[in-house]
Amino acid sequence: MRESDFTEASPGRLVAADTLDGSYWPAFVPDPLPPAIEWNQETVGALSLADRTLSRLNGRAAALPNPYLLIQPLAAREAVASSGIEGTTSNIAELYQYQLDGITRDHDDAEELDNHIKAMQFGLERLAQLPMSLRLLREVHKTLMSGVRGSERRPGAFRTGQVVIGGRRGIRYARYVPPPCAEMMPALYELERFLHSNCTMPLLAQLALIHYQFEAIHPFEDGNGRTGRLLITLLLCERGYLAHPWLYLSDYFFRYRQEYLDLLLGVSLRGEWEQWLQFFLTAVADVASDAFTRVEKLLAVRSDYQERVQGHQTAGSAYRLIDALFEQPYITGRRAQGLLDSSHQTARSNIARLVNAGILTRIERRGHTQTYVAQGILDVIAEEPDFRDL
Repeated sequence: MRESDFTEASPGRLVAADTLDGSYWPAFVPDPLPPAIEWNQETVGALSLADRTLSRLNGRAAALPNPYLLIQPLAAREAVASSGIEGTTSNIAELYQYQLDGITRDHDDAEELDNHIKAMQFGLERLAQLPMSLRLLREVHKTLMSGVRGSERRPGAFRTGQVVIGGRRGIRYARYVPPPCAEMMPALYELERFLHSNCTMPLLAQLALIHYQFEAIHPFEDGNGRTGRLLITLLLCERGYLAHPWLYLSDYFFRYRQEYLDLLLGVSLRGEWEQWLQFFLTAVADVASDAFTRVEKLLAVRSDYQERVQGHQTAGSAYRLIDALFEQPYITGRRAQGLLDSSHQTARSNIARLVNAGILTRIERRGHTQTYVAQGILDVIAEEPDFRDL
């Protein structure tokens, strides 16, 4: 990142970064939100489509008898995709297996994914007590980063030193240099002020601006990307656009990771707000459409499973286990016993019934208790999204 990379359209200013040797290197301080946006026909069309698809998803999911059956599968996808952008390699199956017994092939990666889900749940619970704020963001970040890689980098506290993006060989090679600490806090206060303002801009457009601003400020030593993506869903729920956290954009950002990073940088360097807005709004539309399709597939699996055990004298217990499999597709005798509040023998008997019905399959996990998986559910959750090519 060099001064010559910036243009007059850049929505911010350059200041001296905090360097270890006292040499000068530019850091970027974004202007307060909101910027002036030129609403061309393409951007207006992207906003309209995003609004429609998001409303359709929210209406369908909110009408479910038990919406919580589908919250966990979508949250699991988000955790894997958001962490994948940062280089984590664990998949959905490993996340679920870790949640089952705390052991996977890569314990550290799986625990990071689990923390991601916990951070979202924590953030939603805290929104019932205080509005979206810098305080809430610090608390969410603490939940996200505690006990995993990066936990030594002050979870829940804003950074006290300079950070760079893409500069492993030093600041002069950095792709982007966010504000030094003296400029960071005023920029964060301005962002918080915008969060609490009565901005008349459409909410989805506001979210695009807020996400960019958070990433440009980069207030934590680590975990900024994941926190910034959680912020999108938390705000959608806080502002009443979603009844529950159905929408997560990380799948899209992960698929088009380079475009995502380039467009964020394009705003800083050249003020390319319209390009970023169109990308963000297209992400909302495509992810909402994918989530709607995934919800329908999961409901079809649930209906099929229920039909397979219908009419049996213990169908009620089987139904309870089936619903629990949407939250966690892996199951053991001990987990079934806890879910049914039954004897070990009764739990094993119900698992056997689901195995005989073709719902559960036993898997080999060396050194573990007997474990079964509802592969039909896992396949729908893990299925790659069908996004339009950029």
